[in-house]
Amino acid sequence: MRTIISREPWWAKPPLPGQEEMQLDWGYLILYSDGVFEFEHQRPSDEEIRQRKGCRVHHSESEPNAKSSF
Repeated sequence: MRTIISREPWWAKPPLPGQEEMQLDWGYLILYSDGVFEFEHQRPSDEEIRQRKGCRVHHSESEPNAKSSF
């Protein structure tokens, strides 16, 4: 039987330039013990979104096409 290894707040699609995080479609990215990932379409609380460890975009003036960090 597989078990959940991690369940983290994650966006369904990365933000567009200038888009606020709270405007995004959020859910949970779940990693199971068998290596399978699943996206659960249940919005985390605003606090969970603010405190998340991953799924962030780092913007830089010298790098207009900043990449996501996972």
